[in-house]
Amino acid sequence: DCGGARWAPVRPGLPVPHSSPLAGLSRPICIKEPPKRKPVDRWTKKRALFGVYDNVGILGGFQIHPKNLIMGPTWLRGWRGNELQRCIRKKQMVGDRMFAEDYHKLNKRIRYLYKRFNRTGKHR
Repeated sequence: DCGGARWAPVRPGLPVPHSSPLAGLSRPICIKEPPKRKPVDRWTKKRALFGVYDNVGILGGFQIHPKNLIMGPTWLRGWRGNELQRCIRKKQMVGDRMFAEDYHKLNKRIRYLYKRFNRTGKHR
């Protein structure tokens, strides 16, 4: 049994031996119904505060820049770059305070990305 599914015939003559009494008859297959739509809470904290700082310059008299409102690692706030640049920036800013294993993994990643960027891509 398929749960809440319907049964429908399949094309006749699919892999059934010719000596079988079922040869040429259609076999039922299970067709599942699409899942029911889940109700969505439109006023969760994340959804309610989406875009809340978009007008901070207009409403705040341009006293604060939106990049200063970003919560995240200090080496990424208001900065853009590819993964290699990001890793190098992290190493420069917090490398001396990292655990030995994490620092080693970061160096390995930088070595790998450096080789990759120098061997492939339009920036050679």
